[in-house]
Amino acid sequence: QQSAITEVALAVAIVLPAIIVILLFSTSSWLEPVLFLAAIGVSVIINMGTNFIFKDVSFVTNSVSPILQLAVSMDYAIFLLHSFEGYRKQYDDVNKAMFYAIKSSMTVIATSALTTLFGFLALVFMKFKIGPNLGITLAKGIIFSFISVTMFLPALTLSLYHWIDKLAHKSFMPQFKNISKYLSKLFVPIAIVVVLAIVPSFLGQSHTAFIYGNASDDPDRRLGKSFLDIEEEFGRTNILAVLVPSGDTSKETELSKELKNDPYIKSVVSYAESVGSGIPSGFLDEDITEQFYSDNYARIIMYTNLPDEGEITFAAVNNLENVITKYYDEYYMVGQSATLRDMKEVVDVDNVRVNLIAIIAIFLVVALAFKSITLPFILILTIEVAIWINLSVPYFTGTSINFIGYLVLNTVQLGATIDYAILLTDTFMGNRRFLPLKEAIAASLGTAFRSILVSASILSIAGFTLFFTSSNTIVQDIGLLLGRGTIISMLMVIGFLPSMLILFDKPIGKTTIGSKFFKKEDISKGASQNE
Repeated sequence: QQSAITEVALAVAIVLPAIIVILLFSTSSWLEPVLFLAAIGVSVIINMGTNFIFKDVSFVTNSVSPILQLAVSMDYAIFLLHSFEGYRKQYDDVNKAMFYAIKSSMTVIATSALTTLFGFLALVFMKFKIGPNLGITLAKGIIFSFISVTMFLPALTLSLYHWIDKLAHKSFMPQFKNISKYLSKLFVPIAIVVVLAIVPSFLGQSHTAFIYGNASDDPDRRLGKSFLDIEEEFGRTNILAVLVPSGDTSKETELSKELKNDPYIKSVVSYAESVGSGIPSGFLDEDITEQFYSDNYARIIMYTNLPDEGEITFAAVNNLENVITKYYDEYYMVGQSATLRDMKEVVDVDNVRVNLIAIIAIFLVVALAFKSITLPFILILTIEVAIWINLSVPYFTGTSINFIGYLVLNTVQLGATIDYAILLTDTFMGNRRFLPLKEAIAASLGTAFRSILVSASILSIAGFTLFFTSSNTIVQDIGLLLGRGTIISMLMVIGFLPSMLILFDKPIGKTTIGSKFFKKEDISKGASQNE
């Protein structure tokens, strides 16, 4: 509890200055970062405050939701204010500029918010209840962020635009208008690399080893040092207990003897083993018998030399249950290893369910937003490959990740970083009406790259901050996967997605309602009409 509270404060203390520095570099006024943080900060505070409607909130949720909400929904504010900045160059009337900024960016902001929202809501369908706890809290935060950006931020900006102008400074970040000259050279190599990596990364991520517990052996942290000190003093013992119906001591004796023969069990403690089946329990004091019997059940304790979890442990637990079922139809096994084995069985189902729901929901949102059948496949493929590459790293490096980190990353990376693909694609679809294919790609990258870079920088820094500041393995894995995954998604969007848009330009035009792509013959028709 102490670690969770102090580490959240530390993470915020690191993330906020980092975000301010990024925003100062990417904006043209000293006041604009304040507007960004005010709009999103208000929504974060409202979200955290409204958690009182729940009976309780997981400490994992409390640790990651403020940082994730801040980093994920910053996109919306960036998209709006960058659009406002562009329209102010066209219109002297700031109200008119804001009107057109909201109108032009609303599709991108709303679609981005909905994809992120449904990505988080997919966690609600987890049987393991930390998923709904985290998913509902984050989804609620996205709703508050969307309202804040589309209502509070425009009002705040229009109220303070005089101060924005007075505190204007030269932009430290390039506009990247000609970035396509450099990126276009990478389209083919990146596409080849991605095609070669799809199958290995998909197979790798599907075989990644999971950690289901939350033990820490980091000697530099208080909790880890305590674990190691206890283990050094007393040795490692993994205790399992089984409850079976009471009343048949001879059956308990036979079960206890067979359990003792298991190679992983060091000793068995039961009434039959400790006292003997020849002495009825009624002859002994209650202080002794209550250690072994309740009104309906007998308790048998097994001291094992098993690790807390892993393939060997889970197989051993299954073997022990097979032994118990020889004697009893009804039984309950408890202990950390038994619990973690149960969690694994639940999570295996949760993983498939959550990913499938997230992908279907986000596919429908993108399809309705662009009125296209082809574009959702392209955008989701772009981000899913980035997710596969990210999640295959632990497999190829021989490391394990916490299962909650894996599940959360799947939905967060898909729901949050598909925003970059949506922004680039929306810009491309607009440019494609008036420009040839390659020129439309170049213009779209020049317009969208800065927003994508700023947003991805904020989200990746937030992720890496959670990784470096937390002592909780769940939060650490979420942070590392999110930080690394955001960078991979950004590279996929600016390197792989343009090549996909070029390759499937004709199918996109034919399967998108109202696309009206520019064609060379349009120029000749216009020229003949003028003549």
